[in-house]
Amino acid sequence: MTEIESGGPSLIKLGKLANAKDFDKLESLWVQALETNDYSWRELIPVAGQVGRQGAADRADTLIEMLISSVEEKSEVSEAFHASLEAATQLPKGKGLRKTIVRLFKTTYADFDGLDDLLALLLPPDVALDKAVPKILHYLQMQVGFYVMDLSWLVPGIVESFDPAKGFVTVRFDDRHDDYGPSTIHKLLARPSDFFPALVLYDPERLKTEAGEDAVAFVKMALRSQREGRLMYRDLKGHVVSLLGEKGWKSWWAGAKRDLKRDPMIGMSGGSQPTFRLLRQADNYEDRLKREFEFSKEPLVKLGKVQAYLDELSREEKRGESKDGDDNGLLVHFGNGVAKVAMASLKNDPSVALAGLALHAEIAARGVDVAKPNPKAAAAVLAKIPDAGTLVESLPEALLQRVMQYVRVAVPDRWGQVWALVLRRAGKRLCDTITRGLMEGEQTAELEKALEYVVEKPSSSPDLLCWLWRTRHTSGSGGKYLEGIESLPLSKIADAMFSLLDSIGKLYALSSEEKYLKDLESARLALAIQSLGPILKVIDSANKPEAIRLKATIGDNHGLSPAMRTQLLGYLRSRHVDIFRDITREWEDASIIYTTEDGLRSLQDALNHIVKEEIPEVAKQIGEAASFGDLSENAEFTAALEKRDQLASRATGMETDLKMAVIFNLEMASSDFVNIGTRVTTRSEESGEEEVFTFFGPWDTDVEKKILNYQAPLSMVFMGARVGDRVVFGEEGDARAWEVLAIESAI
Repeated sequence: MTEIESGGPSLIKLGKLANAKDFDKLESLWVQALETNDYSWRELIPVAGQVGRQGAADRADTLIEMLISSVEEKSEVSEAFHASLEAATQLPKGKGLRKTIVRLFKTTYADFDGLDDLLALLLPPDVALDKAVPKILHYLQMQVGFYVMDLSWLVPGIVESFDPAKGFVTVRFDDRHDDYGPSTIHKLLARPSDFFPALVLYDPERLKTEAGEDAVAFVKMALRSQREGRLMYRDLKGHVVSLLGEKGWKSWWAGAKRDLKRDPMIGMSGGSQPTFRLLRQADNYEDRLKREFEFSKEPLVKLGKVQAYLDELSREEKRGESKDGDDNGLLVHFGNGVAKVAMASLKNDPSVALAGLALHAEIAARGVDVAKPNPKAAAAVLAKIPDAGTLVESLPEALLQRVMQYVRVAVPDRWGQVWALVLRRAGKRLCDTITRGLMEGEQTAELEKALEYVVEKPSSSPDLLCWLWRTRHTSGSGGKYLEGIESLPLSKIADAMFSLLDSIGKLYALSSEEKYLKDLESARLALAIQSLGPILKVIDSANKPEAIRLKATIGDNHGLSPAMRTQLLGYLRSRHVDIFRDITREWEDASIIYTTEDGLRSLQDALNHIVKEEIPEVAKQIGEAASFGDLSENAEFTAALEKRDQLASRATGMETDLKMAVIFNLEMASSDFVNIGTRVTTRSEESGEEEVFTFFGPWDTDVEKKILNYQAPLSMVFMGARVGDRVVFGEEGDARAWEVLAIESAI
């Protein structure tokens, strides 16, 4: 510390006198130092403390008394009080200081009932000031009604009673009470009067008032109580709902969101459920958005920020929250910025350039002082985009909708064509918007071209085709309009839907990609509207050639679910039974062995038993037999080798059968003729009694229950028979015959 030129002695000189124990001279210069005001009490108290540490406690006590008296005369009592507290750390045994501290405590906390008792308890003559004063201050924060925390408990507490004479404090922690005395009071940590968690428990009415009057102050109060200064959206919502109810939350949030976002001391993340945090220094909302815009490197990210801000303004205007001129500066910055993005993207990405022009035009339409939009610019940029439908892949959906509205105004002679091209590739959420716009804008010719295109090429736009099928069967204006398009009869749209399902089903079978599964499920849901009612109407109206074609289309379709295929074929059979007369003779296909899942599992289990247990056991036996010596006359060794070969042969046969195995489906078992998977009720001509046979695969056989292998000679004579047919098995003189009474599925 350097010498300070002033009217009084330097601080360094005073310190040297204290170290030299020249206390008389120090005391005379001390008076001068106090009179000149060259130094604060914070600088002078350590000098007095040094005197005390030199063994002159009484002299130090005098210096401190003079200092505190000077502070009290020149400043408020509170300043003198703080000086005395600091002095207690420097001179813990000062007698005069002790009296001064007691006096200043009583002056500062004159309204504290029982202070005399508390001081008597905690500040007896034999207790050092530096130990007693912090404890007194700690107790003074434990007054009735004050909030506290005990780190042993999760919930905050509120002081309910305080006995200063004994130093006992009673605290309520929600639904329980605890007492604290001089030896345990240190466990309690004082919390401010606006401590949010405590207010939630003990004063919700104050919070309710705060939330209703000042949402920003309410959130800041909640943030200050968070250890990291962060608050999640769900937690904020939970607090407000508990105070104002669910309906109250909706109106509160609608009004609070704008103010919270614009407060310079609150950081609010993006998204529908933002996170809030307290900032260390003010950050103006407009400056923040400008900075985010300028720092974004990707053009689409820049445009997305401007679009989000314009959406926010529109919502505020609808609620009547926006004030004229509030955001003009930011809008000018954004308007000029998106124009620059458009110019920079024109050569390499005209889709982004078009989006920039759309946002620039929207900002200019607000009357903001930006460059006037060029009416010919949109057409010029569109000319650089060979297929306007690619806008769907190039732009996010929300930005794409803005571009389409811009094109409608800026290119009035071509907008319908552009919209129709976009429609071909649009997602299902956009289909309604675009088709409605084309109909209202009298661009039905372009709309019909797009719909005819997707019916001709179903895989080009699964979403649009599914939209067409669903909307065609609604009672609204869209359904009535589609019903009147002669080039799009219901049967043609149905064929397109079957084609779409088949192609997606094949793609999913080949790749198992999640994308194809989602498309497949979406197409199935669309076809199944009204419990398959529309497609059943198509079947109802089909003539015989059409029914035959539908049978092949449904039966071979890779995208229909098994249940849907069975239902449709069953309905088709009920309307056109004659086209199902031709029997498919699956049982004659020697390259396939049909079975049930249980049968297939039993064969696999048998194979596993041979491979994992029997063959290893035989190998062990071969090894043991070989150890007996001369192998040429070793019967055990030879027998083990033969058994190994037999097992290997059986295993090979089973593996071959497994490769040929196919689980038969419900359609086969539901035929009106005897087939694999059917249960047949017969009457024996020999006994006149009824017999029931079930025809399953070779690994499902149970002769006692008359469950037969469909490949067995007896089974083969039944295959293809219908109700009323006579079935004969065996040679003349030893033949048996049955009449088929009923055929049903055995699944």
